[in-house]
Amino acid sequence: MNILLVDDNRYVLEGLEAGIDFHAVGIDGIFKAQSMRQAIELLGREEVSLVLTDIEMPGGSGLQLLEWINQNRPEIVTLFCTSFANFDYAKKALELHSFDYYLKPIRYDQLQDLLEKAAAEVRLREKEREMKQYGDYWMKSLDRRKRNFWAEVLLRFVDYDPEETLALAKDSHLPYRPRDCFTLVLLGFEKDDSKIEGFSESLEWFTMNNLIGELLAATGIRVEALLKCRKNTLLMVLFHDVSVSKAQLQEVLCLMCCRLQHVLCCSMKCFYHCRAEFLHVRAEYLVLEEAYQSRDSYKEQVVDAGTVPLAADPSDLTGNRKKEKEAVARVRCYIEEHFSEDISREDLCEVVYLSAGYLAQIFKKETGVSLGNYLIDRRIDRAKTLLREGEMTVSQVATAVGYDNFAYFSRLIRKKTGKSPREYQKT
Repeated sequence: MNILLVDDNRYVLEGLEAGIDFHAVGIDGIFKAQSMRQAIELLGREEVSLVLTDIEMPGGSGLQLLEWINQNRPEIVTLFCTSFANFDYAKKALELHSFDYYLKPIRYDQLQDLLEKAAAEVRLREKEREMKQYGDYWMKSLDRRKRNFWAEVLLRFVDYDPEETLALAKDSHLPYRPRDCFTLVLLGFEKDDSKIEGFSESLEWFTMNNLIGELLAATGIRVEALLKCRKNTLLMVLFHDVSVSKAQLQEVLCLMCCRLQHVLCCSMKCFYHCRAEFLHVRAEYLVLEEAYQSRDSYKEQVVDAGTVPLAADPSDLTGNRKKEKEAVARVRCYIEEHFSEDISREDLCEVVYLSAGYLAQIFKKETGVSLGNYLIDRRIDRAKTLLREGEMTVSQVATAVGYDNFAYFSRLIRKKTGKSPREYQKT
């Protein structure tokens, strides 16, 4: 911490430097100036946290110096040390938020005590600035953490159980509760001949995110996350309380689609599921996704997925047994080659040209386990091998088998082996 001493009398400056134990106060560097102009020049090039200044000086007063500090270096703590017990001076100093006003003659022990309090104020302001910067960063990262969470829970094909879903939200520092409800919306659009034709995915997302946020701002419906889930399709996770009825929701979505269609000059269609419970949100999303597959059969622009008839169970279909086995075999092969990567359900659907819901059903019918659990088992088997070999750190093993969430990886290892990754590594 550095201090700037300002007084037109050099003997006063020398006396301050000699009479006060600045090191005991926590001050490392001392700068001196004999005018406001010199003080401003020093403050323009040096790191200074404290200013102790006289008031009446030739070429500009200490009060004028404090006005400059407030405008240009407001983080600096300023004290006055003056011979003038002038009420107007004291009143002006108070208006300018000076830290204190000390009257000469100087008693160095008293002034040192005052400087200790000023130094504590400097540290307090620095802490407040750090907390504000951290708070700003935390709030700016909130949207990113929400997007990552919902992409993990809804778009990856790992089947998180309720306990893991809550743990994942906690790991992401998101205050979701078991009884929270979220409305899921799949929004499809055609980019050809529209104003967003030729947009990159990032620019497309940015445009849609801003427009949708503005359109929903006054409706009482909050966008928790907007995700690109496939070509020309966005997934919206919305939050609203029970006072927003399904009819009101449908009306808002209709207005939103009409407005987007008008602004972007592209056709819009959306399917939605109203108020899915947090712990069952993935299952409801799969139902929504299945309903969305039939979008071309509907003329309506906004469709409640709950009104769409469910597809026939694949076990009732005939003549597809061989194709089902072949599809499952291709998926297993793909998982074997890519299990360490960030695999989405869309990736697997593209491998076999099947919908996510249908693929999940035939995979479990053929293998006896869900797609998500199959992937977890494959990853954990490989992780156990790498841990036993002992050539990689635990975090490196987690990354090598496709987990960037270390806490989740550790819970999986403990669940499968009864031991933490480090304990298992030592066995």
